[in-house]
Amino acid sequence: MRLFREVVLNFKRSGFMSFVSIGTIILAVTMLGGFYIMQTVVNFAADQMQNRVEAVVFIKDGASAEEIKLLGDEITALSGVKEARYISKDDAYQDFAKDPEMQKILSSFEGNPLPDSISVKFNDYKAQEINSAVAAIKTKMAVEDVEYGAAEIEHLLNVINAVKYIAGAAGIIFVIAALLVVSNIIKLTIYNRRQDIYVLKMVGATGADIRLPFIFEGIAHGFLGGFLGWLILYAVVSFLAFQVKKETGIDLAAFYAFNPALLSPKFIFGMTGAGIVLGLTGSLMSQGRIFK
Repeated sequence: MRLFREVVLNFKRSGFMSFVSIGTIILAVTMLGGFYIMQTVVNFAADQMQNRVEAVVFIKDGASAEEIKLLGDEITALSGVKEARYISKDDAYQDFAKDPEMQKILSSFEGNPLPDSISVKFNDYKAQEINSAVAAIKTKMAVEDVEYGAAEIEHLLNVINAVKYIAGAAGIIFVIAALLVVSNIIKLTIYNRRQDIYVLKMVGATGADIRLPFIFEGIAHGFLGGFLGWLILYAVVSFLAFQVKKETGIDLAAFYAFNPALLSPKFIFGMTGAGIVLGLTGSLMSQGRIFK
């Protein structure tokens, strides 16, 4: 009970600075939670993109059925190739003709301008292995050309990685700022109460009895900052999802990272726990010479 009274008393004595401490933890935890969500979305999008990477092999006009079958078997035997599916020019025409714009373009040609092709899917996205397979396919006699957007894919993956690094750096900066703010605020509280601490030492109070209120003050800052950070993040994501659905009709709740998982105990405990760790660490950092 005395410990609780001491924590409340320290809150009152710190006044506005306690709100600054909690606010800084809110920013840090919100940044960390946002980084987690963004990383989840980015990783999911990158995995989806990599799993759908494919090359299109255009076959020379006049290639016989035997040559096409042999080509398909040779492509399937290449390392890293998951599937090689033959698409006739007639099937390709039917697929493209479903799009009204493409239908207009195709109708401007006499006959079917599309070639026979083979759609090649890969087991995993391994750039070197895929590039080797594409280079081997290009050497085949029945092959006219191979379309594979390696440069575009690599560029997109580089952008995704850059975004992840920037967000991670911002999160680290906010964590360091939160630790320094909490530490200095509790250090200021300790300094203002140095006479009381001296009296407690004189009457035989142990170091633990003196330190614990300040440690629990840091934990309280962290708990409030972590929980309020989760509320803010949940409100922001919910608002964005609502606006997107209102403007476009797209329900982001059906998307991988924008589902109600933000309400899950795991996510709440994670953000609250992160806040508590920040508050506790900042409090321990503030314990200096005044207790010696």
